[in-house]
Amino acid sequence: MNRRGTILVAVLVVISLTALAAATLLYRAQAEMYAAVAGSRRHQAFAALASGIQRTMAILAVGRADREIWYDNPELFQEQFVCSDGVNSWYFTVYAYNPSDPETLRNGLIDEAGKVNLSVAAPEILAGLPGMEPDLVDSLVDYRDRDDETSPEGAEQEYYSQLEYPYLIKNGPLATLDELLLVKGFTARIVYGEDHNLNGLLESNEDDADESFPPDNGDGRLDRGLLALMTVWTYEMNRAADGEPRININALVGLERAELRPETVEFITLYRSEGNTFSHPADLLEMRYQLKKKQGKKPAGQWIDSGVGPGDLPDVLDRLTTEGPVLFGKVNVNAAPAEVLAALPGFDEELADRVVRARADVDPAAKETPAWLYTENIVSADTFKVMASMLTARSYQFRLRCVAYGRPCGQFRVIEAVIDLARSAPRVVYQRDLTRLGMPFAVDVELEERTE
Repeated sequence: MNRRGTILVAVLVVISLTALAAATLLYRAQAEMYAAVAGSRRHQAFAALASGIQRTMAILAVGRADREIWYDNPELFQEQFVCSDGVNSWYFTVYAYNPSDPETLRNGLIDEAGKVNLSVAAPEILAGLPGMEPDLVDSLVDYRDRDDETSPEGAEQEYYSQLEYPYLIKNGPLATLDELLLVKGFTARIVYGEDHNLNGLLESNEDDADESFPPDNGDGRLDRGLLALMTVWTYEMNRAADGEPRININALVGLERAELRPETVEFITLYRSEGNTFSHPADLLEMRYQLKKKQGKKPAGQWIDSGVGPGDLPDVLDRLTTEGPVLFGKVNVNAAPAEVLAALPGFDEELADRVVRARADVDPAAKETPAWLYTENIVSADTFKVMASMLTARSYQFRLRCVAYGRPCGQFRVIEAVIDLARSAPRVVYQRDLTRLGMPFAVDVELEERTE
């Protein structure tokens, strides 16, 4: 009996172990199946994001200059169906901060040309931006310049070499705005403001002072930090509207191609022949000059006029230049917020607000160059000459924030990218995954019937 009992116990133990092994294998198989499904959904979400980027690039390729197409266009950027895999339907939505109604998002892009390029902007411009205290300006200038001379409140390589975890500073243009976090004095609060998840909406944890992360001032308004005012991407090719290179008036080559008034061509020639140079084509606006010596039939001491008035200024700005083949860091006067304009030469807060209010009523054709600031009687000729060198009326770099999601699974991924159109074809020059910050806004994930 004891032997039979022992055998029975052994059999039961073997059966139990076999059942446990089978259950373990079943559990692992099920877990791997769930992981495979989850991985497949993540890949589907990423593919939908890629569709959103490609759609955006195609739209910008034909509609870059038409703000109504890309700024806030739900028909092109909201709830865009990508595909169905038989179980889930996949969509993408492009979203951005809405200055007209901060409690809602707009379905469009962010114009990088409406920001200050921190890699090339003069210290005086950087100092004019909200939150840019003197120590931050000096530290940024020291971080990007190529010398070893420390600014009064800045820091060169010696400071960074003495940190607990030392690193080499850039001594050149910054690659991304996030690189500011490597510069002495800059914090995430300064760079990103209160918008912890970068969705452009003020949420409860971003408006409760110190009760929860992130830190905020609890004033009921969303501080978007320097991210809303600065960029590192802006540049454009120095070409006229017809695609031809602009003519350098300091070189005196090709002036006949500019189709200027004869008196303007003569004025430029005479002015340059006496050893003078132009700082910007806007110098020609209502410009007078007294000859120092006899020029042909014109005696020394005679005053000559450029012949450039309000009607000529747009063509002068479009066709002429004093700079090289590539222009870096110009600010689009048609897109920049008042905080950015107020930091530029020739502007103050009152004028910046007036420009932002006025540009909504200016004819789109007139806004093809910054000349409208003068032709619409917003500023005087002298003021326009001060501000013209920092201004453009074109945008070639756009920031995209896109979320892709599946119905009914609820799987999502979020991405941020910068698209550059300054060269022959649109290209993505920056991209990062924002999924870890959470779903940027609520989405109904119930599966809807589609009639397509």
